[in-house]
Amino acid sequence: MRILELIFSFQAGSKAGGILRFSADLGKALMQRGFEIHLGALFDFGSTVEKEKVVELKNQGLDVFCAALWNKRFPHFSFYQAIKALWSWQSCNKAHIVHSHSEFSDIAALVLKLHPTRPFIIRTVHYGFHKEWRRKPWRRMVFTNFLYPLLFDLEIGVSQTITSRLNSRFLSNVLKRSALCIYNAIDLERFRNQVNRDSKRESLNIPPDVPLVGTVGRLTEQKGYFYLIEAIPLVLKENPDVHFLIVGDGELSENLKQLAASRGITHRTIFAGARPDVEEILPCLDLFVSSSLWEGLPTVILESMAANIPIVATDIPGTRELIRDGHNGWLVPPRDAYALARAILEALKNKHLCEIFARRSSEVVLQFSIDSIAMQYERLFLSLLNSQSTSIIFPKG
Repeated sequence: MRILELIFSFQAGSKAGGILRFSADLGKALMQRGFEIHLGALFDFGSTVEKEKVVELKNQGLDVFCAALWNKRFPHFSFYQAIKALWSWQSCNKAHIVHSHSEFSDIAALVLKLHPTRPFIIRTVHYGFHKEWRRKPWRRMVFTNFLYPLLFDLEIGVSQTITSRLNSRFLSNVLKRSALCIYNAIDLERFRNQVNRDSKRESLNIPPDVPLVGTVGRLTEQKGYFYLIEAIPLVLKENPDVHFLIVGDGELSENLKQLAASRGITHRTIFAGARPDVEEILPCLDLFVSSSLWEGLPTVILESMAANIPIVATDIPGTRELIRDGHNGWLVPPRDAYALARAILEALKNKHLCEIFARRSSEVVLQFSIDSIAMQYERLFLSLLNSQSTSIIFPKG
């Protein structure tokens, strides 16, 4: 069976983040199960990190490609070029299933549904559908609330919260169609290798013996990094030895650096940019912090759990399905820099509790192995292929 996994871009830590890591891990796991997997991105942004990621994935045996070059001056034309290239790709390769993972690739999948080869189209929603097209609410009304439940063969939520919200849409109820919940997952084997903490810290210009608090993610509004930056001076006031590491890139990169400079914390805050070696960086941390304002089921928290790193995170849907406050981590209200700072300080003062929380998280994350999730997708794909209709309806209940 030929599957096209469709994402926005290969810009790890910037435009793609956890979606890229999940789709790549899922693709590799499905290949081991005998599927022919192609991982396609709508756009090539021409960044060095992006090129390195493409080479890495190709070396791992994945067939990867970018549909079109991104032109910032002409975004609509870029999207048209991507659609045109995908249409040609489908004519040559005839994927049985097109599996989309992002807003724009969802639209591309809808177009491919019209292709003469008539592939099944499914989409996995990695963030709450009420957050789709946040800046274009009319698109959410047209696509998310009307066209998607009507035309997609199946929709999948990566958390119970997302799935419930998808199923609460008016048209989903009228058509008696239900989204399925298949959790996000990671390749746990990536975190089995030993990492030389001192050597890795040295490469990041971080002393080996200082407390290191880190975060990984796209530098966008969603991740709430302005609140983390505001929390850092509060932490340093009580513990001036703490260093902070921010891994990722994005549209707010310069704004966040300027804010850090204005708060006088640049001597303790490192912006490492997008990195391909997250599985080596996480074990170097003493504490992982997620300041997100909204999430689906955050891959980076799963990765921190697999790396045995204690976690402070915001108390939001998705994250709440992974972290229980006072059981395997600390949860604080979103948009509250003071509460975030207090939790960071509490965690750094309680090493024994950190060890207990990290151990409990490492047990929880076993439920989110990419192998077990790939098995669910395998059964789903086979059921689609074996069906007699190109419009699969999954009744509620």
